[in-house]
Amino acid sequence: MTAPDPVAEQRPYRFDERLRMVPVDPEGLAVRVAQAHPEDFAGFRQTGLELMLLGRHDEALDHLDRALELASTPRQHLSLWINLADVYRYRGDAPTAEILYLRAVEAARGTDAEALSFAAQHLGKALAEQGRLDEARELLTEALRLRVAEGDVELIESTRTALDGLAELPIPLPPAVVAVVGEDPEFSDEHEGLSGGVALVNGVYWVKRGPRATAEHDRLNWLRARAIRVPEVAAFAEDVLVLGDAGAPSLAAREDSGRAATSPSIGTIMGELLRRLHALPVAECPFDGRLDIALAQARRHVLEGLVDPDDFDDDHGDLGPEQVLDRLVAERPETEDLVVAHGDFTPPNVLENGTLLDVGGLGVADRYRDLALAERDLREDFGDGEVRAFFAAYGLDAPDQRRLDYYRLLDELF
Repeated sequence: MTAPDPVAEQRPYRFDERLRMVPVDPEGLAVRVAQAHPEDFAGFRQTGLELMLLGRHDEALDHLDRALELASTPRQHLSLWINLADVYRYRGDAPTAEILYLRAVEAARGTDAEALSFAAQHLGKALAEQGRLDEARELLTEALRLRVAEGDVELIESTRTALDGLAELPIPLPPAVVAVVGEDPEFSDEHEGLSGGVALVNGVYWVKRGPRATAEHDRLNWLRARAIRVPEVAAFAEDVLVLGDAGAPSLAAREDSGRAATSPSIGTIMGELLRRLHALPVAECPFDGRLDIALAQARRHVLEGLVDPDDFDDDHGDLGPEQVLDRLVAERPETEDLVVAHGDFTPPNVLENGTLLDVGGLGVADRYRDLALAERDLREDFGDGEVRAFFAAYGLDAPDQRRLDYYRLLDELF
């Protein structure tokens, strides 16, 4: 199966120490990509893979998504899932890569042994990078067995190389991070707020890795300079972000029995903080979350099968991801009331001391992007009284229900 290998005839790549493909001649490859004018499945796929080799990951995803739209056979779909997963893995988004690799493995198992060998090998290398060596070894051994049965010497050797390379993985932490957390940090994912791709380290630090961590680092610095309370950055190197513990539980963890009579309500804390955030000058914010950006990302999630309709709100339960996207396009508001928006403003992302968490999606967007999610979660988890307190503290007497509904619907695709 040549599907995961870009331009097999010309082999414009080699493997680095992580067994990732890198271009042999970056300048020549860049020229060829600039001259490319893909028109069909093969053309979009080839150009997408070449863009991946050049590290131009967003462009690579655009081209591979177009190839996915043009795919007409199970083998083509399967190969694109592996290719897309490679791009996400190379850009540091391990969770999304794993979803796509697993889909390819499950689709190929029992139906396409050659495709399964590629899917298992790529997933094995991805898990090895995360330190999940036992799972990686099992998958790579399966890939080797399949390739021995096929008798392709080159593929057999590549899998043996991957197995031998397990001793060099997982990807080490950067020295600047090791200086903070130590040579042998203790990672735990058993903590409040399991979302956001964050791990508790040594009981005192929070660690994120990948493009979301880089985005969050940039936004934390921007917000701190504008007197919005956010966690302290203990270290940041390459794509690893280490945050100090902010010393307070989230509002989502509050129980009425533990609330002091004089403490502000959850809705009041959230409303006051969001009013301050939304008052920041839009012209000074370099991060863009407008609808053009959000809908393009939503479309990508739908096309790549990254939306789980089982997680939809009850009143959207009869819709599929494609139907949600169609409605969002058809019902798009004519204007946007732009503010500096958080992007996921919910009780788990606000601490009792007013610290704002998980700011990787912050950017200029309609204020209802935040209002809709806050209203939904407050109503579901704490009741109508907290919703009223939230809007009173925010300073909005009559929220626009149509915009609340629209941005709650948009959140189904994220």
